[in-house]
Amino acid sequence: MDERDVLNAWRNLFAGKPITPDSLSAAETLLDGLNGESPLHIRLATELAELKRRSEGVVAAPAKRKAPRRKKVT
Repeated sequence: MDERDVLNAWRNLFAGKPITPDSLSAAETLLDGLNGESPLHIRLATELAELKRRSEGVVAAPAKRKAPRRKKVT
């Protein structure tokens, strides 16, 4: 597989679909087919790490929003 094929397969794995252990395993297999120094490998490895964190429910808490200030009524 060349990089274009890997990228297309990657998109098909995750585009609008739930993250499953099978899809994560397939993604790892795709990464194994790329040269470890390839920019695409590095990018997809980072994305895979993020997908794994999301699937485990370990997502950074969103920033808290401040409530809007109320005007004093006099």
